[in-house]
Amino acid sequence: MSRRRLKIIAVIVFIGVLLLSTLYYFTYILHAVENIGMAVEFNDHAAAAWIALEKKWFRDVGLNVTSLATFRTGLQLAAAITRGDIDVAWACLGPIIMAYARGVPLKIVCMAHLHGYALVAKPEYESVEDLNGKVIACPGPGSPCWLLLRMVMEKYNIKAVVRKMPPHMALNALLSGQIDAAALPEHYVTLAKLKGMRVLVRSQSIWPTMPGSVLVVKEEFLKRSPKAVKKLVEVTVRALNYINKHFEDSARIVARKLNIPYEAALESMRYLDYTYEIDLNEVQKYINLLVKYGAIDKPFNASDIVDTRFLKEVVG
Repeated sequence: MSRRRLKIIAVIVFIGVLLLSTLYYFTYILHAVENIGMAVEFNDHAAAAWIALEKKWFRDVGLNVTSLATFRTGLQLAAAITRGDIDVAWACLGPIIMAYARGVPLKIVCMAHLHGYALVAKPEYESVEDLNGKVIACPGPGSPCWLLLRMVMEKYNIKAVVRKMPPHMALNALLSGQIDAAALPEHYVTLAKLKGMRVLVRSQSIWPTMPGSVLVVKEEFLKRSPKAVKKLVEVTVRALNYINKHFEDSARIVARKLNIPYEAALESMRYLDYTYEIDLNEVQKYINLLVKYGAIDKPFNASDIVDTRFLKEVVG
């Protein structure tokens, strides 16, 4: 082979290596993959997360979900986020406030929904007043169902025997007649209703703008990877917009993720207002109510736990 041909081959190989190196740079350096550990509640409150996972939107923006932990209650999730490798979570607001009040450094960066809680009873009970002196189950202090129950008991001046139970156990206890009523989150409310139980009151009638779940990150993760946090907010906003524009398809995805009938997911999700907007006044009200009912010792400013800068950058 002539020297000229060898030089040509060498130049071609050099150009090829250069092109591959450039491609590697733009793919892996400019769009670096960020590994994240994630937690969600096992219900349709986390619909935005379920949609984004199904559509692979996290991967599309360079977020690699290395672990996905699911929890039956926000209280369990909030406890878990204080340990292990969970950086990001979709959880109900109450347990997140409790964790923060106990010294866990967290930041709420996006809303996920409003409402999604109700008081459900055996069919023979026709009104909330009928539950006076009866046995009512709900998750532990600080959970939104617990808060709703406290507000209902105060408004209707009823006294009851309150038993601490996670939603899936409370649903089974209600259906088997072991308890008289239960304060439940969706989708469990709808499952109870479809089994013949009576929905006595929903959060909409007690607190018309009650915050539901939020997207929360550890402060350490936020400081280490602010670009990743912004991407999380972008994906969450995209997923919430998708839910509101493609509700039926979203319900199909959630039904598969939760292993429940499509009709149950569709009805249940209608009782949630899927929104990314954070109302600091409502968060502050939540904090104050948790103090009032004894879930946390003292109030703090909602602005201490909320960081809206990423949301403002994403939605303007």
